[in-house]
Amino acid sequence: MALSLSPWLHGVRPVSAPRRTLVCFPYAGAGAAVFRDWALDVGPDTELLAVRLPGRESRIGEPPLHRVEDALPALLAALEPLRGRPLLLFGHSLGAALAYATAHALVARGRSPALLVVSGRRAPHLPSRRPPVHGLDDAAFRARLATLGGTPPEVLACDDLMELMLPMLRADFAMSDAFLEPDPPPLPVPILAFAGAEDTEATVEEVAGWERLAGAGFTLRTLAGGHFFLHRQRARIVQSLIETNLRNTH
Repeated sequence: MALSLSPWLHGVRPVSAPRRTLVCFPYAGAGAAVFRDWALDVGPDTELLAVRLPGRESRIGEPPLHRVEDALPALLAALEPLRGRPLLLFGHSLGAALAYATAHALVARGRSPALLVVSGRRAPHLPSRRPPVHGLDDAAFRARLATLGGTPPEVLACDDLMELMLPMLRADFAMSDAFLEPDPPPLPVPILAFAGAEDTEATVEEVAGWERLAGAGFTLRTLAGGHFFLHRQRARIVQSLIETNLRNTH
């Protein structure tokens, strides 16, 4: 049974007395449901929560956000009941920027997470190599979504569905396009980074740039696949982040 802590956190796998809580942040256009199958791999002592941003799923009637900073106050409030529990923050693509910003804010409040896991995202001090996506006209925007491969073709082909989703998708890409920190300070948090060997959106070298921010240890793992490698590599990612957390606590 799913556990609802707040509109911002969806309980994918509740645990009565968890050793750790894994909080997952979705990529642009996605909701908490993309982490549903992760419950198969996290193990019996890990609570699994997924972030649900406004503008999708049960929050589809709420206006979407356009800046990472706009999400932080509500995310911090949603995480407050988990105080005192080891937090593992995972994010893919846009989700990695959200996870990093959340980790940074938690550190500033004396609540450092146990591990930050970033996936398919260039380091925050590296500017994008591509022009902004969110301002493209509808045809070009849909073509860009098709190139990325994260949106099912049947969704892209449905005009009514795309008309409903475009404001949220554009907002998410605006959030992703705008996130840049030219001179970020190191975080006193271990960082585990995943890169797709064939990912042209966030190359292995760009993902490796997160080492600059890792003030408590850095590990880079390269996995087969393009930008959405996390779906096929789910089990390996979950196993690796749990093992990394265990090593850091012994």
